[in-house]
Amino acid sequence: MAELVFWVLSDSSNAVLEALLAEFRARMGIRVQLQSIPWESAWNEMVKVAIYRNGPDVSEIGSTWMGDLVGMSGIRPFTALDLRALGPVQDYIPSLWQSAGLAGSGDIWGIPWMVDTRLLFYRRDLLAQAGIDEAEAFTSFTALEKTLHRLQQADVEIPWIIPTRRSWITLHNLAVWVWGHGGDFVSIDGKRLLFNTPEARAGFQEYFGLGRFMPPQVRDFTIIEADDCFSHGQAAVTLSGAWLWDNPHLTPELRANIGVTLPPGVPYVGGSHLVLWEHSRNVRDALKLIRFLTEARVMQRYSPQAGKLPARLSALSETSVP
Repeated sequence: MAELVFWVLSDSSNAVLEALLAEFRARMGIRVQLQSIPWESAWNEMVKVAIYRNGPDVSEIGSTWMGDLVGMSGIRPFTALDLRALGPVQDYIPSLWQSAGLAGSGDIWGIPWMVDTRLLFYRRDLLAQAGIDEAEAFTSFTALEKTLHRLQQADVEIPWIIPTRRSWITLHNLAVWVWGHGGDFVSIDGKRLLFNTPEARAGFQEYFGLGRFMPPQVRDFTIIEADDCFSHGQAAVTLSGAWLWDNPHLTPELRANIGVTLPPGVPYVGGSHLVLWEHSRNVRDALKLIRFLTEARVMQRYSPQAGKLPARLSALSETSVP
């Protein structure tokens, strides 16, 4: 029986994915060795695979890693025939294809799989106690700032909580403010840095300015610590991802009292792609695995465990968000 090695980005058990791969094995006669790679160490591991040409056949990778892995000639582009076998391109969230290739190349190097976007989570009861209408509380950057100020005036100890220790997620969060003010980080052609434009500076200033709504004891938190703070009911508003719903500290009572909305500005939309490594000696079976993993039904079933959303519109439309 043929065997593939598949790396998935995960910090927890993968019972759902294991069950799906057992289904794939029964259907296709292909065994898949699943290995979970923690997000924090995944980039270093992927670089080793690209350099030494040894490791998995198929991997889930962060969408922002694509350019570097292509530059190291580590992954294989998908042909037009490969793409046709994966279903209609129009069924995937359009913006995700932008990170699946390189500007101007015309090649596709990754297939969108899981979606990560920024969401505002808030305590309905604390907003109500402060006399804040949740329908108007987060409609603009100014409205968000006024909401946090009123919560602070109402003696809410932690109106706002976000991770502040060095983390990849800070740039994702910050993008909402930079793009929302008409700024960007690099030019479209990738040749000029735009950090110092007035628009980008306005986004930086407004985002980091919200730190005044975080008391000193929560100003040096990791992603996990910030999510746990909100999930313990200690903070009123946070910016996080869909994975927050799986936080073990969320009680049923608190969960029922949480509202969710998109942040103002231009939401960051990232996530992960599936890639086929250049060194794989079993390309045909690897493509079969990618076709299986990108079925709408499979995406829909796995995405809640991954704490993300499915990349296919047909799967997304059938996915319930708590």
